[in-house]
Amino acid sequence: MPTTFKRILSFTTALLLALTCALGLGNNVSDDYKEYKNVILMIGDGMGENTLAVTRQRYNTSLFLDTMPVHGNSDTRSFIFDYTDSAAGGTALACGIRVWINSVARFAFHPFTIDDTSVPISLTELAKANGKSAGVVTTDKTSGATPASFSAHAISRTLEKEISTDQLNGDLDLIWGADTDSVTEERCTEHGFEYVSTATELEALEEGSRSFAQFDFDDLKNCKSDNDTPSITEMTEKAIDLLDDNENGFFLMVEGACIDKFSHDNDFDGATKCVMAFDDAVKAAVEYAKEDGETLVVVTADHETGGIKYDAEKDEYYYTKDGHSTADVPLFVSEADAGFTDGQLVENRQISVQIARVMGFDETQFPAVKPYSGDPVVK
Repeated sequence: MPTTFKRILSFTTALLLALTCALGLGNNVSDDYKEYKNVILMIGDGMGENTLAVTRQRYNTSLFLDTMPVHGNSDTRSFIFDYTDSAAGGTALACGIRVWINSVARFAFHPFTIDDTSVPISLTELAKANGKSAGVVTTDKTSGATPASFSAHAISRTLEKEISTDQLNGDLDLIWGADTDSVTEERCTEHGFEYVSTATELEALEEGSRSFAQFDFDDLKNCKSDNDTPSITEMTEKAIDLLDDNENGFFLMVEGACIDKFSHDNDFDGATKCVMAFDDAVKAAVEYAKEDGETLVVVTADHETGGIKYDAEKDEYYYTKDGHSTADVPLFVSEADAGFTDGQLVENRQISVQIARVMGFDETQFPAVKPYSGDPVVK
């Protein structure tokens, strides 16, 4: 390749990377906020405001989410489009930047670079780089788009083998979810993880252990809980129990993934059942936070699925599509002193930036560029 072209490409790439990073630093949250030692981010995949509304109606009940003191909304668009998917949406929540659809924690213009291998730092990496513990819990496959955004870097969410390898090579304290083809007991052991495949084994984990859990996907999707498969609430409680032993604190991401999957099928029975299970997990996290006094819980969604609308004449909700919509999604926060304001609309990328600030890091540290094969650069 001609040297002049290389220089032009290098300059253009650097400019675009800088622009992409800068786009992730927007901020309309309050500069008056309390710092918290621990943060639990809970993501209801595909969970829109009307997803919650139809759940309340079908179960004839309020949700624990309704008791949280801050209830705002999040705009979920991706880098170019006014809609997003779980990869780009997850990346915004994990890294504070907006990227292409399908991209997992990679800068928007990274696929066009030749020699550059830099990637954005995620909240889990930021936590680990600063002595905190960090974990990822999901009811999806561990290589799924949302958990991958918090534990790997890939050009496409479809690269299951590459994502799983990245996760195994990483230093997270725990990664729990549904079984993935590339994750085996042998590989987990080789990479220093304790392999877990049942609820009984999960409960037996002790503080100080690093674990990679692989449960039955159909059980997780259908909220089946027994000795073989834990509920999302049981996973949340156990993850907190293991991570809170670190005196420096922890960051935990918990995803209720199957609200989205049932909504793609326009299945209100399944979707609302998953909302109820997710709501129970949120309650468990907030109860811990209240008792602990040093923990903040943030709840949101990566996007809305199904384009759910309300028919006032029939007093019923209905799906308008089987894909993602551009609807804003709910944002709940367990405390009113974390910089989020009741009734406020924020960009999805701003949620992660504010979480980083709440954990004690400013915008010069997050999002940040780090060498892909090295440690996060945190000054």
